[in-house]
Amino acid sequence: MKRIQLLLLLAALLLVNYAFGQGKAIITGKITNPLSDEITVVTYPNPLIPEEKETTVALKGNTFRLEIPVTETTLVELVHDNEVVPVYLEPGYSLELSFNGDKFLKTINFEGKGANENNYLAQYTRRFDEVEEYQVLPDNIKLNEKEFTEFLDYRKKDQLKNLEKYTSKNPVSEKFKAFALSEIDYGYANDKVTYPTLRQRVGASKNYVNPSASFYTFLEQLDVNKGLAISPAYVAFLRNYIDHHAKATGLSETDKLYFKKSYSIASEKLQGNARLLAQANILKQSIQKGHLAYTQEILKDYKANSKQPDVISYLENYLAQNSENALGSMAPNFKLKSIDDKEVALSDFKGKVVYLNFWQAGCGLCLIELPHLQELTKQLQSKNVVFVNVGLDEDEEKWRKTVTTKQLLGTHLYLKGMDAELVKKYDLKEVPAYFLIDEEGRFLTVKARRPNDREAANDILRHINQQEQASTK
Repeated sequence: MKRIQLLLLLAALLLVNYAFGQGKAIITGKITNPLSDEITVVTYPNPLIPEEKETTVALKGNTFRLEIPVTETTLVELVHDNEVVPVYLEPGYSLELSFNGDKFLKTINFEGKGANENNYLAQYTRRFDEVEEYQVLPDNIKLNEKEFTEFLDYRKKDQLKNLEKYTSKNPVSEKFKAFALSEIDYGYANDKVTYPTLRQRVGASKNYVNPSASFYTFLEQLDVNKGLAISPAYVAFLRNYIDHHAKATGLSETDKLYFKKSYSIASEKLQGNARLLAQANILKQSIQKGHLAYTQEILKDYKANSKQPDVISYLENYLAQNSENALGSMAPNFKLKSIDDKEVALSDFKGKVVYLNFWQAGCGLCLIELPHLQELTKQLQSKNVVFVNVGLDEDEEKWRKTVTTKQLLGTHLYLKGMDAELVKKYDLKEVPAYFLIDEEGRFLTVKARRPNDREAANDILRHINQQEQASTK
C-alpha cells in the first residue's frame, strides 16, 4: 500500500511540474560585447488589450535568464539597448540565446526548444524586413498599380519559398507555421490595401488616379477572419481593411460618425476573434480621437456582445481617463472679466457656436494671426457663431492696450498667466490654441483650424448648416 501511495505521489508531482513548465517559457542567453547592463522582454498579455508589460533583468557578467508566463502561443520583443528582436514563444519553450552586441541581428542564434522557430524568425527579419528591395518605402511605393502588384507578388512568392525551404530542413510546430503564413499573407494584403493612402502621404500621388476596381479583387479571395491575433501583420491589416471600407463611404477620421461607421463595418464583415480584435482597436481609437457620445454608444454594444470582461474593464477605464476634453464632452465652463470689466461666462453663449481662442499679447505667432482672426470674425458676423478670446498675459495692461489699439473684434476676456487652473482644464501647452464648441457647450474639436486656414470658416458653416437642416426635419 505504501508503495502505491508513493507512486501516486510521484505521479502527482510530475503532473504539477509538467503543468508548471507548460505555463511559462525560459530564455537564457550570453552576450558578447553587451551594449548595456540589462535586457528586457516586452509582452502583450491580452491581444485585445493594447497594453504592454516589460520585464527587465540585469546581466550577470555577460549572461541573463528570463522567465516569462506563457499559457498560449505569443510573440514578444527582446530589447537590448536600442536593439529589438521578435521572439516566438509557446508554453514550455526553453531557449538559449547568443549574440554579439556590435552585430546584433547578424549574429543572433537560438538553441533549445523553440530554436528552429526563432532562428527562422531572425532570418526572416534580416532578409525581408531589413533589405530595402523588399520594402514598400522609400521607392516601391512610387511604382504604378500594375508594377506595385508585381512587386508584392514577387516578394510573397520569395517569402513562401523561403519558408518551405527552411522548414524542410528545420521542423517547426504547426502553430508556428500558421503564424509564419499569417505574417506573409496579411503582410501582402496590408501593403496592397494601404497603397493609395501611403502614396498620398509620401507625396508620390502626383498625376495619380485611384486604383482600378480590379486592384481590390484580392480582398474577395482573402479570408479576413483567418489570421492570428499574435501576428503584427494581421493586426495592421484588420485596422487598414476597416479603414479602407470606412473611407469608401466618403467619411474621414475628422467626421464624428467615422468610428461608429468603422465599428459597424467590423460587425458586418468580420466574425469571431477577428471581429473582437478589430472592434477593440476601433474603440480605443474612438476614445482617443472620436466623439464621446458615439464612443459611449459603441462601447455599450461591445459590452453586450463581446463577453470579454477584462477587455471591457480596460476600455471603460481608458474612456474614464480620456473622456475629459474628448469630442462631444462638455467644455469646461468659466467666468472671466471682459475688456469692459464685465463678468462673462462661457455658458452665456449657449445656443451659439463658440470659436474659442487662447492667446497672449506677448506671443509673436498670436499677433501674426490676429489680422486673420479679424477677417474670420467679420466674415461670419451674421452667422450663429461668437468669437471668444481669452488673453493669458501676465501683464493685464499690455493685453488691454493690444485689444483696444488694434480694435479687435469679438468678445475679449482676461485670465492672468499660463499657471491658471483653467489652463490645466483645457490642457493648454502653448498659445495660440483654438477650440470649437457647439450650441450645447460641447467640444466639436479641441484643435480647431487656425484663423488663417481657409477651411476654418467652412468647418463652422458646415456645422451650422447641418444643425439648420436637422431642425427643419
